[in-house]
Amino acid sequence: MKKKALYLLILLIGITTFSCEQGPSLQQYFVEKMDDPSFLIVNLPIQIDSLFQDDITEKERNVIAGVGKLNLLFYKINRDQPDKYSSELDQVKTILSAKRYQHLMDFKAFDNAQGNFLFEGKTDRIKEGIVFLNAKNLGFGVLRILGDEINPAGLLSLSKKINIDQFERQIKSSIGTLPLGDFIESQEIIQ
Repeated sequence: MKKKALYLLILLIGITTFSCEQGPSLQQYFVEKMDDPSFLIVNLPIQIDSLFQDDITEKERNVIAGVGKLNLLFYKINRDQPDKYSSELDQVKTILSAKRYQHLMDFKAFDNAQGNFLFEGKTDRIKEGIVFLNAKNLGFGVLRILGDEINPAGLLSLSKKINIDQFERQIKSSIGTLPLGDFIESQEIIQ
């Protein structure tokens, strides 16, 4: 009886420790922010294979087939809530610093934006690809790339073959029914 109690106690401690290490995920963060008007969250049902030019190889088609859907979260700085940006940014950075998310590379975009490519899973079996972008004068965005077998190196090389016009058309058709313009106009940029 004492042996069973000891095993149960060890199991309980192990589960508690494992649960604490997991911490919040990006998915949980997205769900928590769904009703917050400071955020724009879009599930993009993009037909990924149609975004690329015609000269892609069979290997590249397999890379594309590994991507299922894209989730986008965007927080735009609001002059009336200057502290909220810092608070939300800290939450996202804390989530992305968890062991589950592995750093792939850093990049710069636009004038003052900093970005990171991260992923969850193993290099040969990625569950989620993540693009995080932060521009101090605008806000931040997180793109989740979800799929069965995501190949980050393949996606990076394919990014050079994206048909930008087709990408813009699909984004506009995906979010066309959303109040995107109202969201952008209602958020004032801090200068």
